[in-house]
Amino acid sequence: MINNFDTLNPLDKIRLNNESNGLSNFFHKSFQNNTKESLNLINNENLNFASLFILKNKIEELNIFNKLNLRNKIALEITHEICTGKKSFKNTEYLYSDYIQGINSVLKWMLTTGSIDDGMNNEFDEILDTSAILLTKIYRDKTVLPLIADMIFKRYKKKSLIHNLVWAFFECGDPKSLILIAERLQSEDSKDVEISKKLLNFIPGINTFKHTDKNNYYLYFLNWFEKNFLFLHFTGESFQQCSNPIPYEVILHAKYLCVAVSTNTGKILKPLRKEEIKLLEIFNILDYNTQLLLANFSLNLHHKNIHDWNKWLWYPMAEQIKIARIGGF
Repeated sequence: MINNFDTLNPLDKIRLNNESNGLSNFFHKSFQNNTKESLNLINNENLNFASLFILKNKIEELNIFNKLNLRNKIALEITHEICTGKKSFKNTEYLYSDYIQGINSVLKWMLTTGSIDDGMNNEFDEILDTSAILLTKIYRDKTVLPLIADMIFKRYKKKSLIHNLVWAFFECGDPKSLILIAERLQSEDSKDVEISKKLLNFIPGINTFKHTDKNNYYLYFLNWFEKNFLFLHFTGESFQQCSNPIPYEVILHAKYLCVAVSTNTGKILKPLRKEEIKLLEIFNILDYNTQLLLANFSLNLHHKNIHDWNKWLWYPMAEQIKIARIGGF
């Protein structure tokens, strides 16, 4: 990330002080005057991806691809494949779709340093979006989630496209990532609160508060998250599929038994006893509202008094429902 202009790579300084053509012209002249120094600058570890992106045509014109370091070669191959949809046969061993070791770190460099210049143009943004998706979906890299979340909120304020970044964010399949979105419910910026509520719209009741302290939204989320975290299943739904996606669903029969599920499959993690299996057979034929009633009551009773919970769970189903409806014994 850019923190201090004085410590920037000279190529990044030229880019920031001039337009794209200014950087290309500078590099061309520099290469003619001092080839070694120019290659050192572009191969330096402190280069930002935006500068490499701007120089990609100049690199091809000067025919210096093979003189680039491995990071830059991989980044340009990834860029080529994203922009054209085709693999470059110059260096197919570097392509991200072949899962070559080290691609993760290059994608992360592209996203982290490139995010500073998010919005440069549509092609550049597409590369950032795809890098984010690959990092979370293919490489399961959760370390970039705070950055992706930050990009989502910044783009939303600029009325730029966020759907691909949102998809990338949720594709990590980690319920804990929801906290990064929910924290913005406390923001002083109404746009932060607006998009947070939209992204968390799958949580029942999150949009019921009106003209209230914004902290109530966050407290509501925390309460919901605490009660449902162990029972969340990642569905994979996104804004590409529907206008109101439900990326996570609560597995009610697991909540009813108070047993955790796999986030990926939604299946209960521990082996069930025969009695529990039979109990779920009865539970699963109930209507949704009754299942919801029993699941919520079961979890609350389990937390409050596990002895009473063990008794209640083995009552006949009609009796369980009756007790749940009146709120307890």
